[in-house]
Amino acid sequence: MQQTHHPARALTLQKGENVRDLGGYSTRDGGQTQWRRFVRCGDMFDLTPADQRTLLDYGITTVIDLRMEWEVADKPNVFATSDEVRFLRHDFWGDRFDDYRSPDRRASPARKLADLYCSGLEKSGFVMAQIMTTFADSPDVGYAFHCRSGKDRTGLVAAILLSVAGVPGDVICADFELTSTYLKSHAVNPIDAKAPGQWQRHCDAQTMALTLAFLVNEYGGVDAYLKSAGVTDAQLKVVRDKLVGP
Repeated sequence: MQQTHHPARALTLQKGENVRDLGGYSTRDGGQTQWRRFVRCGDMFDLTPADQRTLLDYGITTVIDLRMEWEVADKPNVFATSDEVRFLRHDFWGDRFDDYRSPDRRASPARKLADLYCSGLEKSGFVMAQIMTTFADSPDVGYAFHCRSGKDRTGLVAAILLSVAGVPGDVICADFELTSTYLKSHAVNPIDAKAPGQWQRHCDAQTMALTLAFLVNEYGGVDAYLKSAGVTDAQLKVVRDKLVGP
């Protein structure tokens, strides 16, 4: 898709990878997500001083770390002690998935990963609500959010944001799949590290399509899912305005 591969999509850093802007996507009502508002990325533990300055100059004012405690301890975020950004942690997995196993071992990799995502959205709905509340209640824009590889937890947050903005599902799925282009290290998600062999390094549009279909079937859509988790209509409007507003 031309929008997905927009030349302004990727931010080139010396160390950071899978760093890309969620701007430039058309919405169903004729709008467009704005640039320099929301940036998704992989780990930030080894960003160089020049990388950090690039993000700050790009307009990043808030950094959200989605990783678990042991990941943070192993590779601290370089912005954790910065006085130039607002730094927050929203641990999406927690310890709720330490013993997770796919309900169907014979399923395709896309289906297995979608099952994990759907379970994550259910069990960690309160965390997703906290993340959206952070976006809604902070006074400015310029957010960077990340996990380990910028694929799973980051991919879910990005998909929810684009859905709130009104971006069509096929475009959201294409944005998710774009990780396979920008992920250089082929990093696995943290659950891989705890259960070797259980998950494959997989980033297929079908995974996100199945996940979005789950939210429609079980909740009536993304907005209804977020409201069931405690996000208000007013907060949804603020997030939407930050994504597509002037």
